[in-house]
Amino acid sequence: MRFTDGDRYVWTHTGDVWTRTNGSWVPSHHDGLNDGVDDGTGWWSDADVSAALGRAVDDWDVHQRFVPADPGPILPGRSLLGLPPMHDCAQYVIEHQGPGLLVPLRDLVSQYDENAVYDVPGVITGSRMRDVVVEAVRQQRWPRATYDEAAGRVYVRYELPVDLHGRPVECLHVFVFTASRTEA
Repeated sequence: MRFTDGDRYVWTHTGDVWTRTNGSWVPSHHDGLNDGVDDGTGWWSDADVSAALGRAVDDWDVHQRFVPADPGPILPGRSLLGLPPMHDCAQYVIEHQGPGLLVPLRDLVSQYDENAVYDVPGVITGSRMRDVVVEAVRQQRWPRATYDEAAGRVYVRYELPVDLHGRPVECLHVFVFTASRTEA
């Protein structure tokens, strides 16, 4: 997995957060402020965070999370004019019912149906990612898709016609390339 500034490493059980800033992982305060001051936990490197996340996966520790940076209103990278690169990835989506943060698709599904989560892998194949991107571009309203090679990510944004209040809903998928094996 490649990291980019704005990514976060979160310990959900304590509220501790490290945010990648200028290539280093800087601890943030519990209130979300990132003043660049070490709170005693120290700054981490990409290798430190990657190793910690790897151990969390090996130990089935659901209290440690990676949260990709919100790309903002303009999607980073170059426009996808053809099919995206093939690479296994983790899929993140915007959670519309909460604070609007990016969450793993698997976690969002589990909020609505704990049994269905077993049908949603944490990592999908490059061909499955390509299918999702192509489907969104072909079928959705106002699709935009970009590939950020430096960050190892594909972004897809589109609108659904309306929510329960008659307003358009903007959807965002972030596919974060990973080196881990694809789950069946």
